Amino acid sequence: MQNYIWILVLIFVAAVITYLKSARGREEENCGDERYLIGMGGVYDGQTFPIGKEIVIGRDVNQCGIIYPNGSKGVSSVHCKVRIENERVALIDLSSSYGTFRDNGERLSSNMVYYLGPGDGFYVGDAENIFLVK
Repeated sequence: MQNYIWILVLIFVAAVITYLKSARGREEENCGDERYLIGMGGVYDGQTFPIGKEIVIGRDVNQCGIIYPNGSKGVSSVHCKVRIENERVALIDLSSSYGTFRDNGERLSSNMVYYLGPGDGFYVGDAENIFLVK
């Protein structure tokens, strides 16, 4: 009888260990999927922002997740948004006055989707306000 109890205990312990290993593996997979914007200059130099499903950049505190101070040169109240579409990072200028630019200086057309990969950059209004995708 005691042998059966030990066997059951061993099976239970093995099952718990297997479960914990698989749960940790799933956590590590999910952590790697999260995308970020990293400020590389200007007001947000060195700061990191998780994109989540979508993040809006501008001066409007009610609509934006990355908020520039009023009077920021070249930044509209609702300037652009970054969102995840089919596991890709999409950048959309929201008819901003001064424009949203890729890091190579290309100005984005308003309301058009531009896809960015890890390490790609863009800036809002002024080249000082640059972000990189991580």
